[in-house]
Amino acid sequence: MFSRLSQMDTDSEVGETFKLTQTRVTPRKSSINAFSDELLNCQLCHSRFKNPKSLTCLHSFCETCLDIYIAKLPGGKSRFFPCPVCQEINPVPKSEKAENESGEWAPELPGGSVTMTSRSRRSSMDEFAEQFNKSNDRSMALTLRNDKKCNPCSANDEVVQALYYCPTCRESLCDMCTKSHRGMRITKTHALMDIDDVKEKPIHMIRSREICPEHRGKLLDLYCQDHQTMVCNTCVAIHHRRCDTILGVDRVAQTHRSQKTNKSLQQRLRHCINIVDHVLSIKEQSKNRLITKKEGILDEVSKLKMSIIQLLDELEEKMKEEIDAVCRDYEDILQGKIDRSKGLRDSIQSTLSTIQNTLESGTDYQQVLVTQTLKDEVEKYENMADNERIDYKDIDLMFTADENLVRMAKMVDRMGYVEITEKREMSKPFRHCSAQKNGIINGKIKGDRNGSIFNSVDISDTGEIILSDFNNCSVKLFDAFGMFRSSSKLNSPPRGVCMLPDKMAAIALPEECVIKLMSLDGKFLANIRELHTSFKAYRISSYRGKLVGICYSKACRSLSIIEKNGRVERTITRKRDYKGLGGVAYDSVKNYIYMSDRDTIACYNGAGKQVFRNTYRRTDLRGMALDCQGNIYVCSHDSGQVLQISPDGTLIKSILVPISPQDVAIEPMGNKMVVVGLGEVVHVYNLV
Repeated sequence: MFSRLSQMDTDSEVGETFKLTQTRVTPRKSSINAFSDELLNCQLCHSRFKNPKSLTCLHSFCETCLDIYIAKLPGGKSRFFPCPVCQEINPVPKSEKAENESGEWAPELPGGSVTMTSRSRRSSMDEFAEQFNKSNDRSMALTLRNDKKCNPCSANDEVVQALYYCPTCRESLCDMCTKSHRGMRITKTHALMDIDDVKEKPIHMIRSREICPEHRGKLLDLYCQDHQTMVCNTCVAIHHRRCDTILGVDRVAQTHRSQKTNKSLQQRLRHCINIVDHVLSIKEQSKNRLITKKEGILDEVSKLKMSIIQLLDELEEKMKEEIDAVCRDYEDILQGKIDRSKGLRDSIQSTLSTIQNTLESGTDYQQVLVTQTLKDEVEKYENMADNERIDYKDIDLMFTADENLVRMAKMVDRMGYVEITEKREMSKPFRHCSAQKNGIINGKIKGDRNGSIFNSVDISDTGEIILSDFNNCSVKLFDAFGMFRSSSKLNSPPRGVCMLPDKMAAIALPEECVIKLMSLDGKFLANIRELHTSFKAYRISSYRGKLVGICYSKACRSLSIIEKNGRVERTITRKRDYKGLGGVAYDSVKNYIYMSDRDTIACYNGAGKQVFRNTYRRTDLRGMALDCQGNIYVCSHDSGQVLQISPDGTLIKSILVPISPQDVAIEPMGNKMVVVGLGEVVHVYNLV
């Protein structure tokens, strides 16, 4: 059962809130058929009639249900209310009891017995209509609507005042046309609006009225603040009886317009638009940069091809000149030998002709003389012919291609590699970010005989993580997601590792005085070459196509620039030290080199001059790294912290880690931080 309202002022403003406290009535039983529901049950509570009351449209409702329904309607000052079923306007009876403080109108309506005949019902309605005609409320309502004419009647040259407006048909309707409108099958589901609402609201708001999905033909013109949903008047009477606050949609919309909520939402949306515009401009710049890069790479490939062709042309011309020079000398020598052999052959032929002529036509004297004379000459010719045969050497010209050229022809199967790299834009300074644990990586892999001790780590531009395992004499490669990729066994324990351009890595092996260069091509470690040095390199970092590292030689600790052939280009600083470890990092933007040494951090510029040297209250500072904003991260081994230091050397904050950190690495142009220490677990953080 509904509870009646204790107080309701008939002159209350539109949209005034009301409270319902009693429990809802018994729901409709499923055993009653549709015919019984319509004749014996109230259309608001769907239960048997309790003190039924009838309206001018012949629809009957429980007195309590109708009283609550009228009280829930916005606009208590109005003397008219629509029928909950057909929306026909019904007047509120004017009487002394209806005008008292209780404001209960339903008891003044004529009773509607469910057993009355149609004649008795009609007589009751006639009585009600007669009472209504005597009142002045009807004239008041017509006075409010005297500026709106019925469109169908106007089409028939009749002037009739309109009471309703159909947003679907966009026509004003009088009382008779409204009944016809609701009786036609094609228009009976149209939701009609009171003509006063039409006059008060713009036409685009009228057309935007939605029809209740549960109750056909009912408008969603009320708002339940408890459930924050749009409802119709039938929904209020059935499903929202216990709700404390039911408002008119007009009142809610007006409140939203007057409050700062919409302005705040607009500001937030404008802020979102600014963010999206900023991201959009960055994406457009990335697209333009990608197109420019593509054209530049194509031009570079073309230049590389032309340079190779030009180099081969030059080598071909040089080879031709060398072949011509070599062949020219031997041609002269061979031509001299050929001429000498031809002269010897002619001399022998002349002597042979002389002997033949003497034998054929010579005298006895000539025969004896020639035989005696030429006998020694024939022996000489025999010796000369034998010498020609013995001294003869077969000369051949051979060509052997350069081994580098042959190796290049066999190994080179493509011009190069092209890949897309994604870099995250960091709009928030890292100094205002906190380190959030992202996960851990188990660094021990199958084949390790000992427990892992990671003393150095670095991250590539594409996110691969490389670790130096001191205890297992190996380096290990993990992808950006922490999955194991490859490992390589070493002859001695590694002490430092760093990523280099062109997918290369450098590993410091101080016991061997070697810096090993390895390739990450194909995401697998492969040996390239070894740099044999005259010093022991520990911590190393990439430096403009070279290396910068902490080196030990003859009990001296130095910060040196190391060339790709293993030689020291120059030494920045040097001091007597036996056990210092520390770390080194390089800022390519400012051209600054940072070095940690026990409890101090020193900064040097490109010329080797000291920029600052600060001392901190943390001892045993180890490995260090830089982020894309120039901040320094250094491991405090004894305190179990990673110190974040500004580019000018000021301590920003300390990041507590669950290990004694040995080294730290920051993802280039990213926010990933990797910390390693004395243990098999690698800790991964995000700076957020």
